[in-house]
Amino acid sequence: MAETGLPRDAARLQAEALLGSEAGPLRLPDSERDVIDLALATVGKWRVAVGWTGQIRPLGFDLAQVDVAARWLGITPDPELLDGMGMIERAALKVMNAK
Repeated sequence: MAETGLPRDAARLQAEALLGSEAGPLRLPDSERDVIDLALATVGKWRVAVGWTGQIRPLGFDLAQVDVAARWLGITPDPELLDGMGMIERAALKVMNAK
């Protein structure tokens, strides 16, 4: 942030504009139907970490189970599909961590 010469808030806004802020609503086009179907089929299939207090924290999708679900649905996993799943994963983690 200091490299831009801007104040902290202005630098943050500029960085979000360059990188894209994921704070907005998640909207996928209908052409991404395979991603949507796969996301719905893999609800609850997360890798989790358990702390010493017993608190469970989701880390991300269990990609082995995502792969199995994709093949079960007749979907061939490809980079575009995994990019879409990554967007859904990040949005879901933000929602779960906000609670």
